[in-house]
Amino acid sequence: MNEPVRARFPDLEEAKTLRELDDQLTAVMAARQVQEFIQEDRLASLVQRAQVLCDAENAEDRLFLAAVLGRLGAVARNRSTEVFVGFERYMVEEPASLESLKDGDEKTYAAMALVHLEEPGPAWLRDYVLRAAFQLDSAENARKVLLTIIRDRSADYLEVLGNLARAFGNLDIESPDARLRRVKRALEAWKEVAQDHFWALEANPGEALSSVVKCALRGVTTAKEESLAVEVGDLLFELLLRVVQLRFSYALESATYSPLATMKAHLGTRLWTHLRSHSTVKPRVLSCLREACLVLARQGQTDSAMLDAMKVMYATRTSLGNDLKRHFDGHQELDSDVAGWWTSGGTKRPSSSNKERAVKTDEDMLIGLLLLENESARRPLDNVRTNLLPLIEEFVHDPVVGASLKKGLSGFVELSNVLRQLCRMRRLELSGLQGEIITYNRTRHEMDGGHQPGVTQVRVLRDQVVQKLYGRERVVVKALVEPA
Repeated sequence: MNEPVRARFPDLEEAKTLRELDDQLTAVMAARQVQEFIQEDRLASLVQRAQVLCDAENAEDRLFLAAVLGRLGAVARNRSTEVFVGFERYMVEEPASLESLKDGDEKTYAAMALVHLEEPGPAWLRDYVLRAAFQLDSAENARKVLLTIIRDRSADYLEVLGNLARAFGNLDIESPDARLRRVKRALEAWKEVAQDHFWALEANPGEALSSVVKCALRGVTTAKEESLAVEVGDLLFELLLRVVQLRFSYALESATYSPLATMKAHLGTRLWTHLRSHSTVKPRVLSCLREACLVLARQGQTDSAMLDAMKVMYATRTSLGNDLKRHFDGHQELDSDVAGWWTSGGTKRPSSSNKERAVKTDEDMLIGLLLLENESARRPLDNVRTNLLPLIEEFVHDPVVGASLKKGLSGFVELSNVLRQLCRMRRLELSGLQGEIITYNRTRHEMDGGHQPGVTQVRVLRDQVVQKLYGRERVVVKALVEPA
């Protein structure tokens, strides 16, 4: 029986340069024999030969060594750690630019080798990777690998944004359209490698994000490709939304949205208007802004900086106001004065005459409490007047008792009439909610026995008193409620 023909592999000693060694590896891979070629100790021999052929004093040689080892590490699979043993010795100093390699595959393999430099890595690594990732004109796979190094070696999101700002700031492309194309490629690659990664975020990054926008969009106002500006704008919007994803509480801070004004200023009116009309990410940004305004309004707060951020995203103040009105619709717990300020774009203010005529809160509350007591006493006293008094007059036969009771009932009726007149003068009235099951709101309701977290539906035990004064409604006495 004939013995199987054994594959004949190239002699490693025949390779006199790294390029020749790489050609040998290429030939073996083309023959689909690479796994046999690197079996057992042959992998270590191949790595050792590559290091011997590398001139450690030559920056281009050291870069090509990274490309050869990166390629070998990719095919070595679970033995890849063996490939990079001793690699750090050749990377003490910065290698040549990735652009000196002949194609995108070599650039990708070299970048993959740099991933294996143990942290914290050589001093040059961070700046080199940033520069290379943003200066590559193509080689998208290499760009993504380089950005994973930035992703994995950044302590928090502020450091990430600082790195992005520095990289865009060093991007030496003066042509507006060419710059936008490079920014787009870099941001698309970053989005892909960073979308499932989470960093700590201890301080609001609005200022750092504004720096990223400023550096990325430097000098692009005159760009002709409006659709390209829209794509870049949407990618920058995504960076802002990532802040909300990393720490939702920052969605309620106006500083988070400060990059919007920066983006508008650096794109210019023409490109910004086109972006605002064609953006696919803008609705998500507006959703965050509208919800932030609603939360602030629920707390009885106004925020001019937040409203300014909203104005940037709308063509007119009217469209902003109408959008907020729709978002606020159905939220009866909002103070009408505060809601009016938001929906008017910050222009609605109580007039000075209204302020002079306003009633003090403590007086309103006392009158409201008296109105509630009057209503609770009216029903049983009406029952006495209509049902009990005739029986007393018929069977007791005591004119003094009957007269006293009649006088007391008449006095109560007169007191009720005066109180109701006073309430009309001060625009105080009951809401008519007693006995109803409603949605719990701490600003309008008082829980019997104290606030209970997690309760959403409550039954009204005692009605609330509201004051409707000059187009505004405010709660004077909270409704007393219990869990439904």
